[in-house]
Amino acid sequence: MIGILWFSYDLPDVNHLQASVRKPGVTVQAQDGTIIGTYGDLYEDMVKISELPPYVPQAFMAIEDRRFYSHFGVDLIGLVRAAYTNYKANRVVQGGSTLTQQLAKNFLFTQGMYDIQDRSLRRKVQEAIMALWLEWKFTKEQIFTIYLNRVYFGAGTYGIEAASRKYFNKSARQLTVYEAAVIAGLLKAPSRYSPTNSPKKARERATIVLHQMADAGYIKSVGEYLHQQDQMQQDQINLQGSRFFADWVYENIPGLIGAYDQDLIVLTTFDPRIQKHAEDATKETMEKLAKEYKTTEISLVAMTPQGAVKAMIGGMNYNKSQYNRVTQALRQPGSAFKPFVYLAGLEAGMSPDTIFSDDPVSIGKWAPKNFRKYQSIGEITMRQALTKSVNTVTVRIALEVGAKKIGGVAQRLGITSDMIPDMSISLGTTEVTLLELVSAYATFANQGKSVWAYGISEIRNRDGDILYQRENVTEDQVIDPKHVRQMNDMLMNVINHGTGRAARLKCGSPGKTEGALPIQVAGKTGSNADKDAWFIGFTQELVAGIWTGNDNNAPMIKNSTGGRIPAQTFSAFMSPITCDNPPAGSLLPAGDSTDSFAPYDEQGEPLAESIVAGKGKSVPDVAYAPPGSSVFDEPASDDRAAFDNLLDQAAQD
Repeated sequence: MIGILWFSYDLPDVNHLQASVRKPGVTVQAQDGTIIGTYGDLYEDMVKISELPPYVPQAFMAIEDRRFYSHFGVDLIGLVRAAYTNYKANRVVQGGSTLTQQLAKNFLFTQGMYDIQDRSLRRKVQEAIMALWLEWKFTKEQIFTIYLNRVYFGAGTYGIEAASRKYFNKSARQLTVYEAAVIAGLLKAPSRYSPTNSPKKARERATIVLHQMADAGYIKSVGEYLHQQDQMQQDQINLQGSRFFADWVYENIPGLIGAYDQDLIVLTTFDPRIQKHAEDATKETMEKLAKEYKTTEISLVAMTPQGAVKAMIGGMNYNKSQYNRVTQALRQPGSAFKPFVYLAGLEAGMSPDTIFSDDPVSIGKWAPKNFRKYQSIGEITMRQALTKSVNTVTVRIALEVGAKKIGGVAQRLGITSDMIPDMSISLGTTEVTLLELVSAYATFANQGKSVWAYGISEIRNRDGDILYQRENVTEDQVIDPKHVRQMNDMLMNVINHGTGRAARLKCGSPGKTEGALPIQVAGKTGSNADKDAWFIGFTQELVAGIWTGNDNNAPMIKNSTGGRIPAQTFSAFMSPITCDNPPAGSLLPAGDSTDSFAPYDEQGEPLAESIVAGKGKSVPDVAYAPPGSSVFDEPASDDRAAFDNLLDQAAQD
């Protein structure tokens, strides 16, 4: 008795057992309510054991404490059996603690009396005393209910209801026998047997639980429930890729509501259907082409023309790397930056039919190189130059309008990365993220109105109080509708006849001639000396961008342009989404035909078509590739400083 009193004097009050000691959690939901991410310490309202299907508590008893209803908190028979088993195995293979003891241990840990690694005699004695006290104070059903609502199931989830919603997106009241076995199996090692992180190990552990349930007489056989595994995999949306999106959303919460100390539910713009198409498309093209092209990573983001992000692939494998190549990776876009140069040209008075020389030009030892398959024809229009991604024409436009004008256009459309304040900006050397580049292209799809990417529609607490709700924002007209029409016409030509042909949608349109598109698609390819390959494209309803390359900047094979893996991925992604439900409307705002556009001077007066780029001024010959470099869609920029000096001198001349 003295010993019991000695070990019991500082035990915590069991009346605090049902009080929450967890930190606030965040549940991120897709637009249809599907849970796509959880953060912090998550728990749901308490679920009573009487509300659960009988096989749910039976799964826990089978694997953890088969004699729960017959012992008094400490199972002496179980202790003897475990000791004998461990003696025969010459190692610890079986524990003898009851569910009540596990609850007592959990309570002692959460009250701060011991840490998780403590194996002292005092802790074990206090654990046993606490278990006896719990059995005396509460009924078996109350103990089991408290246990199921307190224990940790991994991924920041506490309690069976939170675990069920986390792993299966359903209430614990709706669990199948197999799903109950999966959750019961988590108790041994939540991270190791997680169905999201380690599906194979989770299946193996669940099978052991099912065998124990059959051995205890709770189910007739294991085989009749194993088929539920296949059904679970079929019904459960693969949300692995969604974790990149959920992380991005989670990081944006404080910026919208400030610091918070309560559980949050975040409703997002994420669309699981579109995400599934994104995952299928990236997987398909990478499995088929990644090894051949020597690329290891791919990223994709898709949004509405108004900026609501619907899908995001931040990399090949979230478990191996949480680095988000959509929102965090700064890479050179190369020719994917050209639309900003061309828009600057249009705003300076040029038109899609303004003529430029596409001949090679040079300054000293610098000699320009277009894509090696391109054959110079002497003079071409702006439309033809963008369609074929002709670098010499892009440089000539840039020299005419100036770096400041180009940077201003890009910033106005949403490029927030630091701009290069010199002429090399025309070569796509400004490092950008895929997200900001796609957001800028969305301005073309949004009829020239400003676009800011967003993923959060609403934030509320568990009481239903709305803490944030996105309202319709006023969109500024940042591009003249006339120039939107001109740009979209040229970008559609890139898809129909130029470097973006691989991005054409595979809709199988009967009666259409080969290459004709019943659905308007516009876009642009880009690459950076085989280190980065891009494609950004859009329809009236969806804007998507794809990047591929290597995190360590190792080059892919030669000619790894945006017209290959990125453009093919775009087609594979957009075709099933768009072809069955073609978007209404047009990418060309109402107005004059693009064929009749003519350049204008600063006062708005039309210029004669015979006056080509430069308003009659001679455009200096320039080079934009260091000697010995390989340039495809756009120039290399390894020796940018020296090259910038030459460009600056050319501009002054």
